[in-house]
Amino acid sequence: MVLMSLLFRFFILSILVNLGSIYGITVVTTSGKTFEKVTIEKDTDRELEIVDKNGIFIRIKKEKVLKLIPDSQGQAPELAVDESVPTGPVTSPAAVGSLPEHSLLLSQSVSNDGAFQGSDLFGERQARRKHKNYKDVYESYFLTSSIELLGLPKQFKLGMTIMNPMVDRTNTDSDLRLQSLPGGPDQTDIVNKSLSSGTLLYDPAQVRTRREKNGLPDYLFTRAMYDHETRLGTFSAGFLFINANDPIYVMRGYWVIGWKPPFLEWLNPQFSMNNKMLNDYGGIFQGTHNYRLSFSHEFFKGETFRITPSLVIGYADVNDNIDRKKGVSDISPRLQFDYSKFFFAMNMMYRETPSLVDNASYTPSDGVYADSNQNDGRVTDPSKVFGYANQYILNQISTNAPNDFVKRELTQHYQQQHIIHSIFFFNLGYTMKI
Repeated sequence: MVLMSLLFRFFILSILVNLGSIYGITVVTTSGKTFEKVTIEKDTDRELEIVDKNGIFIRIKKEKVLKLIPDSQGQAPELAVDESVPTGPVTSPAAVGSLPEHSLLLSQSVSNDGAFQGSDLFGERQARRKHKNYKDVYESYFLTSSIELLGLPKQFKLGMTIMNPMVDRTNTDSDLRLQSLPGGPDQTDIVNKSLSSGTLLYDPAQVRTRREKNGLPDYLFTRAMYDHETRLGTFSAGFLFINANDPIYVMRGYWVIGWKPPFLEWLNPQFSMNNKMLNDYGGIFQGTHNYRLSFSHEFFKGETFRITPSLVIGYADVNDNIDRKKGVSDISPRLQFDYSKFFFAMNMMYRETPSLVDNASYTPSDGVYADSNQNDGRVTDPSKVFGYANQYILNQISTNAPNDFVKRELTQHYQQQHIIHSIFFFNLGYTMKI
């Protein structure tokens, strides 16, 4: 009898699955949550994968499914036995090609810092701006707004993310340096020589303190992807463009290729290649590659409270066209807690190979000497460059050093610090459909 009951339940479930692929069903979970007018995309021994009318995929554990109810099709038939029994209002079926219920998936969050492929987006720039040493936790708060377009065919993904700094947006002065243009070389030494010699060696109308464009920039990430499902997994291809409201960064463009294998579904493994294709910085980063491997698992899927740990590992095949360094660019774990529409996430970016960012392109140097060793994992400490105390120490080194070699070594030892390996930041926000 038990075997017959199981076979009967399996037979009914198969019929509902087949009906769901054609018409649509309602899924009722053990927690009382219902998913109406959905179709079944995949049915395994452990999970049920459904797609709602907006094309969003939802996975539910089998033990969480209470029952499946096929949606009625067309108008309810008339009751021939007793016409006095009310049948309720008849709902007209949706017209073919009608607009989806929701158009956008909006997500907004506040964070104290951001990262991308081993590069810090805000914190290290803020440290240079405020002449503070590099550290592992920053207070460069910004608002992130992400929009995903719903209602598209499920193969297409289109969205954008904009990051708007909430602090240090405006430009500041040049720290009492005398310049002929914003961001130009310091000409204080020429002014001092003119005063000591009595000969004017500069143009007073041009050389003065100037405000530099060193405010934290806005970032805009735009992405368009196409997914193709096969027996070997889901293959993806598309573009990622990064615009920055910055006097140096123009645009970063990536040709993205991804693969999601059909195995280890519990870990949700995904592999992607970000191939740099646009020409900025005079082409220094054009043609660079970063390979990304990610894992994640959502606990309590479909429930009000959910926990999602994830891990992303990035490997830079070529970091830029000049240094051409290789290595693990970042190891980025994340732990996210969701309650209804709200979420809180803790993130870390660990730079396994700090020499990838040990150059003036990633961490510009304002020290006395340029960073001559780009493999020692050391950069100029912004807090050891300007100010009277630093100038006094540098003058003492210059005066008492027996030769130029010792002077250079002592100066760089004083002005440099190790590149920060681990950077921590958080996200607090919400997600909703519009």
